[in-house]
Amino acid sequence: MQSSLQDILDTVQSNALTCQQKGMILANIAERLFNPIDLLGYTQEEWQYIENQMICDLNEGYAIYRPRYILPDYNVYIQKGCQFLDLPPPQNLDEVLDGLLILYTHVPSITTYPVYIGRLDLLLDPFITDEKQDYSKIKRFLNHIDKTIPDSFCHANIGPYDSKAGRLILKAIIELENPTPNITIRYDKTKTSREFAELAAKACLLVSKPSFANDAYYITDLGEQYGIASCYNALPECGGAYTLTRLRLGTIGRACKNVDEMVNHLLPKVATLALSTMDKRHKFLVEQSHFFDTDFLVKEGFIKRTNFTSMIAIVGLADATNHLLQQEGLNETFGQSQRGDEIAKMIMDKLQQINQQHQGLYVERTHGHYLLHAQVGASNHKEDRHNTPAHRIRVGEEPTLLAHLKQSAPFHQYFPSGTGDLFAFDQTYTEHLDAIVDIIDGAFTLGYRYITTYLKNTDLIRVTGYLVKKSEVERYRQGEAVLRDTTWYGSGTDDCANVFDRQLRDEKNVTN
Repeated sequence: MQSSLQDILDTVQSNALTCQQKGMILANIAERLFNPIDLLGYTQEEWQYIENQMICDLNEGYAIYRPRYILPDYNVYIQKGCQFLDLPPPQNLDEVLDGLLILYTHVPSITTYPVYIGRLDLLLDPFITDEKQDYSKIKRFLNHIDKTIPDSFCHANIGPYDSKAGRLILKAIIELENPTPNITIRYDKTKTSREFAELAAKACLLVSKPSFANDAYYITDLGEQYGIASCYNALPECGGAYTLTRLRLGTIGRACKNVDEMVNHLLPKVATLALSTMDKRHKFLVEQSHFFDTDFLVKEGFIKRTNFTSMIAIVGLADATNHLLQQEGLNETFGQSQRGDEIAKMIMDKLQQINQQHQGLYVERTHGHYLLHAQVGASNHKEDRHNTPAHRIRVGEEPTLLAHLKQSAPFHQYFPSGTGDLFAFDQTYTEHLDAIVDIIDGAFTLGYRYITTYLKNTDLIRVTGYLVKKSEVERYRQGEAVLRDTTWYGSGTDDCANVFDRQLRDEKNVTN
């Protein structure tokens, strides 16, 4: 939404923000002071559907000067160094870690922090010479990231292969218990050793990371050179995403009297308008901001403009479906309703069709089309209370674990740029890591792209796609300034969707 001078004063006068956080928010407010109708060429109708909250631009801003998500190919630094930063190619682990930390401070994003810090195990493993000493260095490196990039959208990847560096990373994140960086293991049971998978599963239970990505599935959609960034966003490496616009399906659905009105009339109209606004954002960013003409990341080959795409996202599939079930006189809920699954599939089939018919601007890497994304939710407006994250089942309405996996899996096919489900387990599962890996294997066999597990009684918890400490959320709710901006988002998402209270899973030995 467009911002105002009052937004500036409210930010300056806040006693719940650090100085650094105020600077980030003020920069975003400045981008949104412009009228997008004048600056970007939005039509009145496009703006109308942003103002009525059916289209949400996540307050990205209108005077756009950098892509939303950037995924550098950090191997460029390993091979060539960085001329702009006067960094020669690293010769040992100390130089690798030091150089990466320097690079990270110069990788922008919508959050001002890097949302992707590379396939860390592949970058570091060639430089491992003494595991005891190198472990101490890697642990300090990861702790440095948590304290200087206080944003849990910062994301590292490991896997699929077992490695010394990968094991040291897993050991360090368990000991540190830090929210940042978020981590994903690119998992493929034909490539990943069972022992390494169980080590990753142990870490995921204890500290909510790494999540497991279905590597083979994502390679099919995006090729080998992809990364998982931000929450769980699968995007081309050496590229990224210009922007992310989401459709509040729950809000759209509540404006409809029946399925036909939703699927064949209002949804196509709103989605087409959203895609058009994305084209206009791309045009300004590429042609007027000059980011791709001037930034050293482009000039030195860390990223290429032709490797960028964008995400058209959804929230509130459950809420739209539940409303339409009620309109049909059915006292059922999404997740435990055959008719609900039919309605939800019709919604997603229609949205997929609309997206495929639209020729996007400057998205050659994804064949002229934007990528559908299951957005994890936010608290930008009161309407977010009526839009459950992504295609997830409302907290409190979940079926048993196996039924949940089977219900959710068919929806993963729609989201090549990312989706995921989360399952909370009790402490006893730390003694049954084989069962956790079996559950993940079974989910991937069913068609899952991405899955996360965690212990419900831990302080470090996965909110949606990112992590927070519940103790830090509580301090924020008491009006105290906190280190990480994701703490605000976690608090708001919990207020909207009760994500801290997901059903505890105690079913053992669930497989395919």
